[in-house]
Amino acid sequence: MRNFSLLPILFALSICLSACSSQDGPASIVEEKASPSNEPATVFQDTTEIIVERIQQEDTIVVGVIIDEENLMSPHDRQPGVAFVGAMNQLNETGGILGKQVTVLRVNSESRLSVVDNAAKKLIEAGAQLLVVTCELDYASPAIRRAKEAEVLVISPCATETEWSTGSVDTLAFSMTTQSQKYGLELANLLWEEGKRTVGVLWDNSTPETIQECSAFKSRWRALGGRTTIDKAINMVTATDIINAGDRARTLDADSIVLCSFNRVGTLALQRIRGAGWLTPVIAGLTMDSAAFRPLDVSGIGDFRLLSFASTSNDDPYPEVRDAAVNFVSVDGVPPASGRFVLGADLAKLWIYAVNQVGTTKSSTVAEEIKSITIFDAVSGPISFNGTQSVLRRVLRVLEQDDGEMIFQKTWEY
Repeated sequence: MRNFSLLPILFALSICLSACSSQDGPASIVEEKASPSNEPATVFQDTTEIIVERIQQEDTIVVGVIIDEENLMSPHDRQPGVAFVGAMNQLNETGGILGKQVTVLRVNSESRLSVVDNAAKKLIEAGAQLLVVTCELDYASPAIRRAKEAEVLVISPCATETEWSTGSVDTLAFSMTTQSQKYGLELANLLWEEGKRTVGVLWDNSTPETIQECSAFKSRWRALGGRTTIDKAINMVTATDIINAGDRARTLDADSIVLCSFNRVGTLALQRIRGAGWLTPVIAGLTMDSAAFRPLDVSGIGDFRLLSFASTSNDDPYPEVRDAAVNFVSVDGVPPASGRFVLGADLAKLWIYAVNQVGTTKSSTVAEEIKSITIFDAVSGPISFNGTQSVLRRVLRVLEQDDGEMIFQKTWEY
């Protein structure tokens, strides 16, 4: 185990390959040279086999990115995926790694298991030394199975299932985030430190992540001695009925309403709360931090805060976050829409460091190096695996709504 700061690494021009499949057949991969222009590196179609043959003949390090570009998981997947590609482009522009360029093969998973499975197969055939996969374990599972058979390193920028930390996903599988329960616990710690003592709790009961987040919040809140005025499950059906005279009366003296939800249910809940003239401050957990959430969708949103991995308003206190946002624009043509983007930049910096330390891209060797890290100076701040396979320590941001934009308020480190 050791502490360190990542030394500056030289980077060079990247070949970014993007791909998708329009049906449940082979995922297609097409070559696209990334240039300094702002032309988006999105999704393209072509045949796979010719590209695989060509890549196998080239003396480059191959990295595969299998993320959802447009469907169910895209609000969570796409932001860190684009940031990772941007970091690889920068790497290549300043020299590459181990004396070689990195070829990035980017595939649209479409949140379909057959597409993920075929993409992983083709990427591994092309010689991928790393697979960057979706934020959801169920959708990543075909790629993880293929990678396990081939002994290829897998890293998810944003998966929160407990299985990642224990190594039960695979000994070569890592996540750059922590379990949802930890984020709920830290939300309770944050509010308590701010002097809050009474809260109302609204939680989306349609997904495990939001249930776990608020369950952990409530457990920690009780342990701290906090009081809860309402504790109500919501979803796309019941969120329209969350406002009633009794709930509002019981929450008049609340310091804050805690919201554990993904963006659709959370946005609907906020619309109902503010539409009824309920002005109590609201704070949402990390599950609501996605590219699909827009404060402007809630008229009169007022006093609203959000836990996030980074600020996208060019005011983040860590300069590398702002630099990563510039790299994001160079790939996508627009700024990042969610603090989740920084997880892809963190992933890239971690992998680059580990490969340089051990002098090889061999997955088992790189994995052991990652596990050995006590403290790592990631793009978003210090992180730690401390012998596990998901991040146990991280610097979060508390963002506050200001004129329809989420801006930086303060950091919260756990």
